[in-house]
Amino acid sequence: MENVTDERYIGLICNGEFNAIPNFKIGELFESFFDNINYNVVKEEEKVFVDFTGEAMCDDEPCTVLIRFEIDNNIEEFEVVEVKVNEDVLNEIETLDLLEDIAYVGGAVIESDHCCDCDSGDCSHCGHHDDFEDDDDEEENENENDENDEDENDED
Repeated sequence: MENVTDERYIGLICNGEFNAIPNFKIGELFESFFDNINYNVVKEEEKVFVDFTGEAMCDDEPCTVLIRFEIDNNIEEFEVVEVKVNEDVLNEIETLDLLEDIAYVGGAVIESDHCCDCDSGDCSHCGHHDDFEDDDDEEENENENDENDEDENDED
């Protein structure tokens, strides 16, 4: 791996954007949400990570958030590989909830059709959100059934 300064890695994150929150720099979003911000470059074997830490209010309690970004070998892209609140590792849904909160405070909105598992940002091709769509379809079907029941009752 070429000799790259820590500032370049950190700059990639601060000036980058989340796929789900385009047109908003990560550094600016973090500054609007967190206090006591710190970026730390961690080099492990052939991988480079940028660990972001900041303090925020989580469920009305102060907490420390760690977001670990892995930098690709070309130093052009990155991905979130771990998010912790205090010592608890967040799952994908909890991570999206946190990003939604960060986006909201920063004046942004997460695109609803975004998928963390897809680079394209749109899950229409992969089916990752089929479960959510099925839930919506079930609700629609229940509403239709309720309306049909009301219609039948009206005929009596």
